[in-house]
Amino acid sequence: MLFKALIVGLVAGICEWDIYGWGHTQINRPVIVGLLMGIVLGDPAKGLFIGASIEMIYLGVVAVGAAIPADATSATSIATALAILSHIDAKVAVTLAVPIAVLAQLLQMLMWTINSGFMHKADKYAEEGNLDGTDRLQHFGSFLFFLQGFIPAFLCVLLGTNAVNTLINNMPAWITTWFKVAGGMLPALGFAMLYVMMGNTRLMPFFIAGFVIAACFKGSLVAVALLGVACAMIFVNYLLPKKSSTQNKEV
Repeated sequence: MLFKALIVGLVAGICEWDIYGWGHTQINRPVIVGLLMGIVLGDPAKGLFIGASIEMIYLGVVAVGAAIPADATSATSIATALAILSHIDAKVAVTLAVPIAVLAQLLQMLMWTINSGFMHKADKYAEEGNLDGTDRLQHFGSFLFFLQGFIPAFLCVLLGTNAVNTLINNMPAWITTWFKVAGGMLPALGFAMLYVMMGNTRLMPFFIAGFVIAACFKGSLVAVALLGVACAMIFVNYLLPKKSSTQNKEV
């Protein structure tokens, strides 16, 4: 279990590091984190399902200024690892991810607090012309975000797997059923939040068409996504220019 905990911690740390430390390559998104965690633990299908479900929850959540949402990256790492290693239902894992994300946000705030102290130290080094000192603080402050992902994931797998197994095995059936239902509803709630932000009458026909194709004709996600891309291209390349040219003529 120590080796698995190290692997999970490394993957979680690298994904978390991507947000503030380096690159911002989007491997911190839940759908990618779940897949990567599933691959290293031998169950990519389950990891992808959990990651995609958590992605739907946070699809309409945007960080604005100091209003930072709960840490979905750490939540996905921990929930996916515990689900695969403890053999719990994927929908139950999705439900567990929400409180985990809230707790992980507290560690994120701690890292920011520590880094705020480094900033003042870096200002002093900059005034002295000590570029090596500023570089060291930059690298160390960046590495703290790796630890933000590594530490909780490592400890949860190392110490929490047996506890999760005991909890799930002794949990009443009605609670497990409630977790499964909630896990299925949370992605829909996240999608609804996104729709409230971007929904308008011009885009409504595309939404309805995509829903009908996916629900009634058993369309695959890839097929529906490609049709969505085609509709977006038609909308941008043919409908919007016509409206703009009409407005120019009126002016």
